Amino acid sequence: MIDQEQARKFWTSWVRREIGGSEMIQEAAVSAAVNELLLGHDNQAAADAARNTARQLSGGVPPASATPTTSTPVTTATVRPGKPLFARPWPYIAGAAGIAVAAIIVVVATRSIHNIGCLVSQTTLAHRSTTLHNAFVDVYNRDFKVIDACTSVDCEKAPKLEIAGSLKTYNDGLNAVCWPDKYKAHATSLMQANTAMADAFTKWASATTPAEDQSLQTAAKEQDNRQGVADDILSIDLGVPLPTNAPS
Repeated sequence: MIDQEQARKFWTSWVRREIGGSEMIQEAAVSAAVNELLLGHDNQAAADAARNTARQLSGGVPPASATPTTSTPVTTATVRPGKPLFARPWPYIAGAAGIAVAAIIVVVATRSIHNIGCLVSQTTLAHRSTTLHNAFVDVYNRDFKVIDACTSVDCEKAPKLEIAGSLKTYNDGLNAVCWPDKYKAHATSLMQANTAMADAFTKWASATTPAEDQSLQTAAKEQDNRQGVADDILSIDLGVPLPTNAPS
């Protein structure tokens, strides 16, 4: 599995050098490239996806330094009615002890040889859960800025798939934690909600027409809401203050 952080750094530099454009276009192009790698495709596919995404967002004009392709051109639609108005609150704030500035160490599942259960404090669990939540929200809000700026279903595919990928990463982190019995049910519910939302967003990304996109958006929004509720429930369990302000 690729290191998404390192991959994003590499492709951010590549896009800035080879494609250019506004910050929004560059961000969308990077997301498209990284998503291709997450899908198991090679660097050439990632480069092509980045160029195509930048071209779509710039109104069909080939981006700077991009090599013209002979592939079938993507049809661009006008801005569709009912564009997704998804949004997530600002990141959660950790509890009393605060999160270490340098890094958050992944919690190792720990059980005693006498099976007395998980030896992980609520504070540690709260920090780990907050870190995972905030990483997901960062990807979610960044990608929806790209989706809202898109004028075709093809343009929206990469950020939708990246959101789905970030939910799988969220589950990987949750699975690495040894959850005490009193939190286990709600942690499991969140992981199930993450999986359902990831599946819905992957399906939504497969839309090829505006009508199909609208239909699949409804299902994605429903799973998005359920995931948000499950996320909040676990955080309340762990004593994490929930944000009351939404991003502008």
